[in-house]
Parts: sequence; structure tokens; C-alpha cells
Amino acid sequence: MNSDLDNFIGLSSALTGIPCERLAPAIDPMGLPRIFLEFITPRVTPEVLDTLLTQYARMAAERRPAGQIAQAVLMNGSRPAVTRPAQAARSIMKLWLLGVWYQPYAAGLHQPTDSTVVSDQAYIQSWAWKIAQARPRDYSEVTLGRWDLPSAHRPSRAGLVPRDPEPGLGQR
Repeated sequence: MNSDLDNFIGLSSALTGIPCERLAPAIDPMGLPRIFLEFITPRVTPEVLDTLLTQYARMAAERRPAGQIAQAVLMNGSRPAVTRPAQAARSIMKLWLLGVWYQPYAAGLHQPTDSTVVSDQAYIQSWAWKIAQARPRDYSEVTLGRWDLPSAHRPSRAGLVPRDPEPGLGQR
């Protein structure tokens, strides 16, 4: 029997078309699937989440293709389903793609007008950036400088350290 986390990852894969191995790699320092699952549970309610995960687990056990699973969750025949599980599923898709949770319906203190960036890493690692082969504004994996060192000791952009100035120059 799969855990809720495994079923959440599988459901997310079926909804987004992104393979489970990419959503939850074996080595995952961010742990976004667990963060997302814990974040959404009170927002969609445990009952709605249980309905979604049970529906996914049943269809996965029947070895239904991901497209059929997504169709069953999201659609009512040829029209979009308006059930709470379908609305929650659409918000789960947006969460993976954008790193932002859009509250689909009122649940407890959460209102349908609410939207929340789950975390800086959820936003930075969101799939929209990967699909577009882009990066969020002002984000870089490269550090731009060492401001803890005097300028004469900072490496240049080419990685060269400037030589010491001639003794006595600029010194009092």
C-alpha cells in the first residue's frame, strides 16, 4: 500500500505530465513534495485530499494511464468538473507549475481569493521556470562577489586575484 506522499506524487505527476522521478528525485534536498502535501492538507481539507488520493490510488492500481487519471479527476464528461476534488486538483497543478497556492474554495480560515507563495524555494524551483528554460528575476546560482574582503584581495571575474599594490601607495 502506498503512503499519502507517494499517492500525492503520483497524482501530481498524472495532473502535470511531469514524471514522478522528476517531481521527487531520489536525492531531493528541497523535499518539495512533503512541503506541498503538508501545506495543502488544511487548505483543501483532509476529506477532499483523501478523496483525491484514494481516487488516484484506485486508478493507479488498475494500471490506468496518467491521461485517463487526470481526465477522471478533472473532467465531468466533456466539461470541467466543478467538484471540490477537481478544484483542489487544479490548484495542485498550479502549485507545482508556479510555486504559488491558489485557494480553490473556502475552507476554514482560507478564502478563494487567497494566494500564497509556499516558500522561496517552491517559487524558485517551480516547473514554469524549468519549462521556459528561464530563471526568476534576480535569482542566480552564482555568487557575484566577496564583500568581506578588501578590494585588492577580491578575485576578478576571470578568477584572478589582483597583485598587491606597490608598497606605500595609498597608505598613510
